Amino acid sequence: MPQERLEGRSRGSAQSFLHSLKTKFIAALILLVGVVLGLSTWWNLGQHTRHMIQATEDKVRAVADAIDGGIQVAMREGHTTEVQRILEAMARDPDIEHIVILDDSGKIRQASKPALVGRTVDPDRLSRYLAQSDSAVTGRYENGQLIQSVVKKIRNRTECRTCHGATAASLGTLQLDMSFRQTQRDIASMERASLWAMFLTGLVLAGGGGFLMTRLVDRRVARLAHAMARVEAGDLAVPAIPGGPDELGRLTESFNTMVDRLRAARDEIELYHRERLDRAERLATLGQVAASLAHEIRNPLAGIAGAVGVMAEELPDTDPRKEIMEEILSQTRRLTKTVQDLLTFARPATPTLGSCDLHLVLDRVLLLLAEDPIAKRIRLVRNYAPGLPSLEADDKQLGQVFLNLLLNAAQAMHGDGQVTITTRINGARGADGEPSAAGGGRTIEVSLTDTGPGIPPAVLSELFKPFFTTKPRGTGLGLAISRRIIEDHGGWIRVESIPQQGATFRIGLPVGAANGRDGGSA
Repeated sequence: MPQERLEGRSRGSAQSFLHSLKTKFIAALILLVGVVLGLSTWWNLGQHTRHMIQATEDKVRAVADAIDGGIQVAMREGHTTEVQRILEAMARDPDIEHIVILDDSGKIRQASKPALVGRTVDPDRLSRYLAQSDSAVTGRYENGQLIQSVVKKIRNRTECRTCHGATAASLGTLQLDMSFRQTQRDIASMERASLWAMFLTGLVLAGGGGFLMTRLVDRRVARLAHAMARVEAGDLAVPAIPGGPDELGRLTESFNTMVDRLRAARDEIELYHRERLDRAERLATLGQVAASLAHEIRNPLAGIAGAVGVMAEELPDTDPRKEIMEEILSQTRRLTKTVQDLLTFARPATPTLGSCDLHLVLDRVLLLLAEDPIAKRIRLVRNYAPGLPSLEADDKQLGQVFLNLLLNAAQAMHGDGQVTITTRINGARGADGEPSAAGGGRTIEVSLTDTGPGIPPAVLSELFKPFFTTKPRGTGLGLAISRRIIEDHGGWIRVESIPQQGATFRIGLPVGAANGRDGGSA
């Protein structure tokens, strides 16, 4: 196992090195330098090679002209034996293979190497020589070596005609063969030197580029990557990394700014959670106290209400005490409702889920609403979506939520206005960007829109908080209980309002498996 871990770590290090920015940069630098140096070296070598070959050709021509001139002088002075000495002297140059003088039949009359005298050249080559106007330079390869041949006709000048007559235009043909062995050795040496120079230059540039990359980029990127890894692991106590005026410095400054903002956001979230936890603890304690008090108060209130009711029934209608009894009963009923709300908030009941037709629930609530002296005066508009699916929900608890919202709307409009009830089915996302309920499935949305005075912006954020109310006799628990019921069903509740333009409560609930009946409109 240790050996396997060591091998895995080695493979990981090798892969990290191969995929690192520094390795890619150095490889790209070597490739670029290699291409540039290779092209420049190839061009320079070509230029030098052409110059050296041209210089050799010029040398061959110069030697041929010198030999021709020496022969003309020797013959003019009658020193014909000097011709052989001239040929042998010129042939001492290590690059000259041999020098021969041919007659028109192709027979060698004189040569720098006496053994060649009397031989005959190839007829094809002789015909090419004789076809030349004056002189020409040709190249050929023998045994892998480049040979430059200069063929120059020896003209029958005026001073030569005393001995050779004036019939022939030329006295023979001078052929000088020069080897390119030294030139080729020089070219090969130059190629090796150029390759070594290219290799060493590339090595120096790669080393310098790697050093600069490590110095200017790699270390800074490594520090930034290490800091990012710590932040990714949740450690926001990363010290600020020094930036700089370049792009990497600006990236580092942006990272430092991001970490500072994340740290500030984390501190705000932690403070918010601590406040929420403290508030939840206080509410839990308050709920326990309220539940105990409500339990102790509810039974005596029921006894008081019963006794007062009996006393009120025994009084005649003209007795002024009966009106007092009725007021006592009204206040007792109000206190009883308050106590019941406290118990419901402190000890919420678990929803009894079943197949629930939302339209039927709303219709039953509207029947109850018609018995309220204030709510029965408002105009109700049903805008039900057809083919609405069923819900898996507690219809009694949902009815409690809708009844509470409709009563609040009626009281806000003082019994004079309109409430529009709209239902619709949403997809995986709720309408207007709302999150879907029940883990991303379809959602039924119910909207209750009134034409009342609206809700002030300062009140909107406090609306669902327990014990917050704007009513003189409200408990501040109705909306808190409604939100808890909706959230227990896996849904959500939102409120939107523009002052003096009414308010809209929107509720989203997850769709059940069964299909509901078609809705209608009224």
